[in-house]
Amino acid sequence: MSESGPPIELAVEQATDVETPRRKFRWKWGLGILLLGIAAIFYRWFQLAPDRTYQVFAVYEGIRNILVGLFIWWLLFSGLAWKARFKGLGGAALVLVLFLGLVRVESFEGDMVPRFRFRFSPTPEQRAKAYFEQIENKAEAKPKTAGQTLVTEAGDWPGYRGINRDGIAITQSIRTDWKTEPPELIWEHPVGAGWGSFCIVGDRVFTQEQRGDVEVVVCYEARTGQQLWVYADEVRFEETLGGVGPRATPSFDQGFLYTVGGTGVLHCFEAVSGIEVWTHDLLKEQNLNNLQWGMSGSPLIWENLVIVNQGLVMDTSELHQRSIIAFDKRTGKQVWTSGSRKSSYSSPQLAELQGVPQVLVFHAKGLESFAPADGRSLWFFPWTNQAGVNAAQPIVIDDSSVFIGSGYGVGSARLSIDKSGDEWKAEEVWTSKSPKLKFNSAVLRDGYVYGLDEGILTCLNLENGKRIWKKGRYGYGQMLLAGPMLLILAEDGSVELVKAEPEAYSQVAKFQALSGQTWNHPALAHGKLFVRNSEQAACYDISTVSKPLPAVETDR
Repeated sequence: MSESGPPIELAVEQATDVETPRRKFRWKWGLGILLLGIAAIFYRWFQLAPDRTYQVFAVYEGIRNILVGLFIWWLLFSGLAWKARFKGLGGAALVLVLFLGLVRVESFEGDMVPRFRFRFSPTPEQRAKAYFEQIENKAEAKPKTAGQTLVTEAGDWPGYRGINRDGIAITQSIRTDWKTEPPELIWEHPVGAGWGSFCIVGDRVFTQEQRGDVEVVVCYEARTGQQLWVYADEVRFEETLGGVGPRATPSFDQGFLYTVGGTGVLHCFEAVSGIEVWTHDLLKEQNLNNLQWGMSGSPLIWENLVIVNQGLVMDTSELHQRSIIAFDKRTGKQVWTSGSRKSSYSSPQLAELQGVPQVLVFHAKGLESFAPADGRSLWFFPWTNQAGVNAAQPIVIDDSSVFIGSGYGVGSARLSIDKSGDEWKAEEVWTSKSPKLKFNSAVLRDGYVYGLDEGILTCLNLENGKRIWKKGRYGYGQMLLAGPMLLILAEDGSVELVKAEPEAYSQVAKFQALSGQTWNHPALAHGKLFVRNSEQAACYDISTVSKPLPAVETDR
């Protein structure tokens, strides 16, 4: 041992301690990134209120920023040994793989929030396939019979949102005390995917579905839900956010049925038999592209014409666009095509303004009016949003004014329509931030509009555009007006009755009609409520006096 210093062994230990200092885990940095990211999400959430869609997008963006920040901190600045850093990343990847292995994204809600289901549970399409295979094995083959006719009568629901496309059940009377007299389930069963509604004439119910690789037009018996005939096209429309299947609703006219599929196939059928009369592939024949969320406009019948929306051209300039096209409803011969603006998701709407019949088309750039006889453009009012999506039906208020509304932060407006000689003018009377009708149409009653403002029921005064009340959350469901009652089919499949009164929000009754995500419009015929979504369909008796549906009138 040397008297001038520490022992050799101790000196070596001290030197080793100096050379390998302990690593310091900088956990506060990671916590700071997490807290700052959460604070930024809350700030953006309240900044973007009340637009639910943009709020959800802000959450996605905020989560992405947090994950990127945590990844950079963990990999470069956490202070841990490299072995620990890689183990942490591997563990996180393993958790993600396990999660994705156990669950799947079934669909997205109207505000783009994902819906998850376990992977081992059957998909709605698989359940529908099993059901239809079962009934087809039991059913006897029935030959199609031409020459039969089907006629409309009071109480029918012959197309999208009723006889006038305004969501108003003019002749319907329904019971409202659902506690003592709850809706009676007549039938229910699985259906193929799709976001269209029902067309009901007599004892026939028509709709469109996706069944695997084929898109079908199907006729059910209203009394039993039994499938009567099916026509299939070997096409399939599928989109990540909007899901699978056709979007439009069949239209009935004088014994014939007209349909537009998700890929733009237009059909005319004999309604009773399902025999095809004529067809056009709107996109292929016109060399057009599909809309992002599919062809959604339901066919409009005017005199001898069937009028439908068109797709998109490769050239994005407005000079080359075509908004609508008209065919002879009996022969399928093209009569005219018109418009020079990008199509959207609203259906053509028949109106009479200043005593002149016209077709209103709420396309991506605004509301345009066309003369139905020759397609000549009468007037145009610009109205768009960042997404270029106008999906709600315009509402004709009176002979000289129209109400429009859309989502993505825009709101609604009342337009004044004036005619001087051959010149038309559409001017804004007022605009309002409410209701923002993303893809939900509103209804009109006694000078007030009732609509879902990003999922919240809202009453708006049409005289001045001021909101009267806003209450009740229904998601991105749909509604109709039956007498003094709003009948709302919510996004979760529940049905509610709310008084259509400006004095206050007043819920009257509620029941669960369907399970699963529901964006489809309800239909009401002869006191029977027909509802569906992309998984199931059902019929409920809510009439004041229960009576059978009328039989089909046929000429044999």
